[in-house]
Amino acid sequence: RMDYQGFAPANYGKHKAPTLRNVAVTAPYMHDGSAATLQDVIAHYERGGRLIEDGPNAGDGALNPNKSSFVSGFVMTEREKEDLIAFLNALTDEELLTNPAYSDPFAEP
Repeated sequence: RMDYQGFAPANYGKHKAPTLRNVAVTAPYMHDGSAATLQDVIAHYERGGRLIEDGPNAGDGALNPNKSSFVSGFVMTEREKEDLIAFLNALTDEELLTNPAYSDPFAEP
């Protein structure tokens, strides 16, 4: 059975994870662009889901029944978070980002 958007209910909340290459320069993050920074992404996973206190999307993502069991939360020190951000920044491929062969395909030659 599919819903109006063509998704099977058993697949709600499931997303294919993209590569981490150039992740530091591809904000916003998450499937819906709701995390503005890598720090926001870490906070989301550290908590085990996002807490939205008000508005149309209010709720506790840590309690969402469609959430993956792999998103269970964890504890990190500030140093560990800084190290993780440094690692993610190290995955930036400056050569790829500045290579004219991969520039705007619609730009005038």
